[in-house]
Amino acid sequence: MTKTLYLVRHGQTYFNYYHKVQGRCDSPLNEKGIRQVEMARDYFQKHHTHFDKAFSSTQERACDTLEIITDHKMPYTRLKDLREKCYGIFEGRDEFLLPWNYGNSNVDPTMEKNEDVVARMRRAVVEIMDGIDDGETALVCGHGDILARYVRDATDNPNFPGFANASIVKLTVDGDKVHFDEYVWPAEDLG
Repeated sequence: MTKTLYLVRHGQTYFNYYHKVQGRCDSPLNEKGIRQVEMARDYFQKHHTHFDKAFSSTQERACDTLEIITDHKMPYTRLKDLREKCYGIFEGRDEFLLPWNYGNSNVDPTMEKNEDVVARMRRAVVEIMDGIDDGETALVCGHGDILARYVRDATDNPNFPGFANASIVKLTVDGDKVHFDEYVWPAEDLG
């Protein structure tokens, strides 16, 4: 029997708007981000999607996203393993300073390694899967980098381009097999 996961990236934050690196730094949702998440909520309601359990990163932007999607009516579990990648000395700084933006493949030693990010997300998914029964559906609210790395690593979609703010990936988990079902961005018209 299968279990279903909906992975949702948080809505736009002030740091997103100003192109600041926000791995472990936390920046609240801005008005556009709130509206993006409301559109994701409306998408789930329109499609009569029922969540049996809900999980979020411990970071405010992800928790707020989950609370808006569930109309503040569903208890949820916060998991540290769902936190965004740590960007070390680049946290809070302009995105253009990230080394790969100017052709430097060297990663600063203060940054969390990509394989450690994927390992954390895999641990989180195991915990989530252990917390839901066959046939149940879980909502998981988190962050663009860690969610995208997991989707690329765990599914049959290694070229997945990534998550836009408040976009959704539906996964079906059957034992150890994770299937990519669909990607939707209800707030695409907002940008």
